Amino acid sequence: MNTRSKTAIKVIAAVVSLLVAAGVMFAVLYNINTKPVASSTDPVLFQIKEGEFQKEVLSNLEEQGIIKSSFFANIQAKVSGYGDTFQGNFELDKAWSTKEILEYLSDETNAAPDEVNIMLVEGSWAKDMAKKISQHTTASQEKLLELWNDKEYIARLMEYYDVLPVELLNNKDARVLLEGYLYPNTYTFNIEASEKEITELLVANADLQYQKYKDRIEKTGLTPYQLTTLASIVEYEASTEEDMRMVAGVFMNRLKQDIKLESSVTVCYALYDFKNWEDCESEQPDSPYNTYLNQGLPPGPILNPSIKAIEATLDYAEHDYIFFIADVHGDGKVHYQKTYEEHEVVRKELLGY
Repeated sequence: MNTRSKTAIKVIAAVVSLLVAAGVMFAVLYNINTKPVASSTDPVLFQIKEGEFQKEVLSNLEEQGIIKSSFFANIQAKVSGYGDTFQGNFELDKAWSTKEILEYLSDETNAAPDEVNIMLVEGSWAKDMAKKISQHTTASQEKLLELWNDKEYIARLMEYYDVLPVELLNNKDARVLLEGYLYPNTYTFNIEASEKEITELLVANADLQYQKYKDRIEKTGLTPYQLTTLASIVEYEASTEEDMRMVAGVFMNRLKQDIKLESSVTVCYALYDFKNWEDCESEQPDSPYNTYLNQGLPPGPILNPSIKAIEATLDYAEHDYIFFIADVHGDGKVHYQKTYEEHEVVRKELLGY
């Protein structure tokens, strides 16, 4: 074999090696970029408008963080034979692969109905409500939270809804001004309802409940704003109606005796992002919501309480307890104490420290 032939073989071998390497690299990138964006379920509503071509749809999917790459999604569509996508609203999940998403969008029967039922759980934070609503409607989580902190908008709502106290307009420390006034319930929303329409439905329901109990607030010695704030703490601390009344009684005793509330659930809200309840017990953030550091009630509600928690706070149990602790490692029973010494004994028995 002459030198020229040997050189040609080497060139061909090098080219083949490069092509194989490129093919392997492409396969790796393809595999990575068509995998799910999220490792666990994360529902999201995706809208395909009339006249949008597949290229626009794929680009929107990438922009909204539902798929990793519109480029590789386009290849996936061609390889798998997914052609047209259909107009409508589709409830997708970021834990789906690109192939699963394309398959779902290619079936027009998967388009969501015009109305959707959303259960907003009692004791939810406003930010979690906003997220859940945005997952099932075209409303934006960010726009909802902006609206819930918009003092001009809230002032207009006050003209129609008595439940909203004037203190909201002067509150500089609240994380979300409408926290506590977004009534938890199961709602039927038009899937394209605006952020204002959604907000006004939640506040209207809170106001409907308020009209039933507003005349009973004065006897507690609390203002309506204070009542909602305390009820939100009670909701977070207790689960049964009996314990809610007992816990409310503990906090009322502390308020009357100028003892700090020292509620770990207010620390949870001060942290706003935590892994487990031990974080709320062990950390002491410098926050107006931290009732270990600050006297009295926090700047506002720490969640959106149920009518059950509000009723328990209105009808709080009268007793001499100023401490309580739950058996979090056992049956969950709440134990109540009158002195710090008693509390320390029970705490060591239940928690081991």
